[in-house]
Parts: sequence; structure tokens; C-alpha cells
Amino acid sequence: MFKKIAKMASLLSPFKGESGGSANVISAEALIHAGLVRENNEDSYLILPEYQCWAVADGMGGCECGEIASAIAICSLKTAIASGQDLIAAIQYSHHAVEQAARDGLGTAGMGSTLVAIQLNNGVYRIAWVGDSRAYLYRSELKCLTKDHSYIQLMLDQGLISDNDIENHPYKNVVTQALGGTDKSITVDMIEGKLQRDDIFLLCSDGLSGKVSFQGIEQALSDHNNTLNDRANYLVHEALAAGGEDNITLILLEVGTAFSDSFRN
Repeated sequence: MFKKIAKMASLLSPFKGESGGSANVISAEALIHAGLVRENNEDSYLILPEYQCWAVADGMGGCECGEIASAIAICSLKTAIASGQDLIAAIQYSHHAVEQAARDGLGTAGMGSTLVAIQLNNGVYRIAWVGDSRAYLYRSELKCLTKDHSYIQLMLDQGLISDNDIENHPYKNVVTQALGGTDKSITVDMIEGKLQRDDIFLLCSDGLSGKVSFQGIEQALSDHNNTLNDRANYLVHEALAAGGEDNITLILLEVGTAFSDSFRN
């Protein structure tokens, strides 16, 4: 089941939709692409507008194990959110589901997945993540809301390398924690804030963030002459033009103009 889900998602396929209530209307676009080098797509994504939740997962483990890990992470996240668990508890549940699948022989020991998820509730956004899949917010200017759980990020924090060293560093794709994998426990980081009209959120795997510069992402999201779908396709195109060595997955969310009085304040 999990392999089938991941392979269905391996095509470049847009999701279009709107969800909302009295407070806000959210437009969403999702694109997933295997890239130009890898035959296998190890990314998965979640579109769950009825619970105002969206997520991107990037599997690791080689062969087909990465796609199994990311699909299990997304399916178990959906189950947990639908059962009423909060975002951090739902991601912890996904972590244990990937671990249990490996013990049960679905995939292999050590398979894992990054995950970044957003949930909206009463005019507030909450973003939680494990690994190096990222969330950005464009609000007049671009801001990266997540901080990678990666070896490169640790070295940057300690001043051992500069941003210029990242592209050619041999450990640039090494994460320090992931769902499943060899970690017995994980720390789920979370950030939250108030939504504003015209906010644009980007969730993506490192197949996008590792190939399209911060300035390139900002330029794409700031172009209000293009539709949300146009901007999503442009970002994928830019990642492919930069080499497309990795799988590329993104979700774009745009906050619409239907606001209650309490939401504006």
C-alpha cells in the first residue's frame, strides 16, 4: 500500500483547492517531481484541508526504502491528525510508525524520513519539523521559519563553515535526526505565529531548497502577476534547471481575503 501511494505521487501532479471557514480561505498548490537523475521518488506529501494541515516528507534509506518511510510518515501523520492529536504528538506518532514498520519487515532497518508540517487554527499557524525539509513564509519579504536538523547547520552555528562552503561540502545532505532511522527518540521543533491576509507559505524538500537560492524563492513568491500554480511550477523548473539531482516536492499555501473581524485584529 505504501509503495503504491509513493509511486502514484512520483508524477508531476498539481493539487488545487480551497479550504476555509469564518476566519480564512486557504488556496493550495502541491507539486512533486522525481528530478532528472533519480529513478525513484522518495518524497511524499499530505493535503488535509478538512483539518487545515499540510506536510512534506523526504524519505531516506536507498533503493525503495526511502519512499516507504516517507509514505508511512505521511499516512500515519494523517491518521494522528484526524484522531485529534496535536502536531508535535502526531509527528512523534509518525516517527514510531516508521520504526515499527522497519521492525515488521516493511522496508529495512535504518530507513527514515524528514517531515515538515503546517496546521492552521483560529488565525494561528503552527509549523513543526524534523530533519531538513523546510517551511518559508513570504510576507512582504521572505523568511525561512525552520532551522535544519543537519550536520551542515551545526557547523554553521559553530562558525566552522560559511554559507559559501555549503554547496560543495561532502556532508551537506547529512541530517542529525529523522523519523525512524536509527534515532530512538526525536525532538520535534515547532514555531507558531498569527496569520495575515496574503501570507504565502512554502513547504518543501531539500530537492528545492538545496537548488533554488533564497533570493530565487523570494522572487518567485513575490511575483503577484503569476498565479499560485505558476509560482509553484516556476520553482520546480528552477530546481530542475539547476541540475535536479534530487526529488523535488513543494506545497504553496496562500491566505485569502475572507477574514472575520477577530482574525484581522
